[in-house]
Amino acid sequence: MPIATTTPADPNLATLIRTAAAAMHRALSRALLPYGVTAAEWALLRDLHAAGAVPQGQIAERLGMTAGAVSKLVDRLVAKRLLVRGRGGGGDRRVQIIGLTGTGALLVPDLARAAEASEAALFAGLSARERAGLGAALAKLAARPSAG
Repeated sequence: MPIATTTPADPNLATLIRTAAAAMHRALSRALLPYGVTAAEWALLRDLHAAGAVPQGQIAERLGMTAGAVSKLVDRLVAKRLLVRGRGGGGDRRVQIIGLTGTGALLVPDLARAAEASEAALFAGLSARERAGLGAALAKLAARPSAG
């Protein structure tokens, strides 16, 4: 049986998803630029705003990132005075707790509005039914055991 091939005029579904994800990332990056925050930094700030202060080691798992990538993100956000590091309890001096500073907590709602506006503009061409169907399909794919 011949192997199915795609052409630029007929990309496969995975290519379409990657292309759409890249477009979303570019749009979000533009929306966050006035705040001096990257899309990856926003993901971390949003997570900490929802969860509260957590050990740095948990952040990588929660966001699906490597420990090294999280460490660099945390370093940048500490330098921007949006995050603070503290010692964990329980006697383990290696555990660092990461939390939002007051400035970081105040910035999150502005970042959320910018991200929501970016997403709304990107999906404006889709009907409510199309958005719901897309969301359901992507959630189903993401929940598959082979997805992680």
